[in-house]
Amino acid sequence: MTSQLDMKAALPTDLAAIDGLNFTRRQESWVAESGGYFYKIIRRHNEPLQDLYDPECIETARREYSDMQFLHGLSEKVCRPERVEHGCIVYPYLSGPDMRAALQSNPADAQRRTCLREAMSLLAQLHAPAARTGDYPLKDYQRDSHLVPDFDIRERISARNKTLVISGFEVRNLRFDRTRGTWFFFDPHHVKQGVPEEDFARFVISLLMINWGRDGALRCWSAFSMEELLAMYERASSTTLDKVLLNHFLRQTVVMRKAYAMRALRAMHPAQRIIGWPYLMMYFQQIEKWNLAHAFRL
Repeated sequence: MTSQLDMKAALPTDLAAIDGLNFTRRQESWVAESGGYFYKIIRRHNEPLQDLYDPECIETARREYSDMQFLHGLSEKVCRPERVEHGCIVYPYLSGPDMRAALQSNPADAQRRTCLREAMSLLAQLHAPAARTGDYPLKDYQRDSHLVPDFDIRERISARNKTLVISGFEVRNLRFDRTRGTWFFFDPHHVKQGVPEEDFARFVISLLMINWGRDGALRCWSAFSMEELLAMYERASSTTLDKVLLNHFLRQTVVMRKAYAMRALRAMHPAQRIIGWPYLMMYFQQIEKWNLAHAFRL
């Protein structure tokens, strides 16, 4: 088996420079910043160099590079990657906070509205007409769903004009760049063709999840108006979203996020689970109550 030292010795100059960086481990990636660039290695193992050469990581990195190049063609507010080196995508460094941190810091009302308006304007740009969705596959909502749609929802989805759906479009994946003075989107996850209501609902739930986690709070973040947010999107996109579909995807996204949180909790140490379980139940109970109270009346 090839040792880490052997792998390092065999690296080309550009990859040796990547390996020399001080990477920080995240849930799905290794990240580092150097010389005005942001380096992201797709993570599957416990060593960044191992993931740099892992075939699955390389395939995922190439897909993200291609997706971001395509999305940048729809909006200059998508952070365009500079290059991809095996399992590492190299982006220009964005010097400001992400939108989650900016909103969590309790900004003035005008600043908060500006952040949300920028996000909705960008989402509307990415929801390109079907002629500009490239070769992305059509999402199967019957199979690829945490809340199986009933007959009425399936009929509405079938009749709806399709757009791109970008599963990474959440508040934490928008970052401010102080140099250029604007917000950029930077982590697409998966891109398919689907209905725009899914992306809007996911963004709403990501707002409610701002206070979730170790650095968060006991109460879910709700310092926004969904009606105002919807109006921002519909003005920017010149379209009207289907309120029945919005209600469905709001419920579905809560189910999905709760399932992910429970899976992560089960993987923790037993002592952490004792503390984490009541917190999880309390937090999602708040979100479910908010969702019920703010469901669109039909």
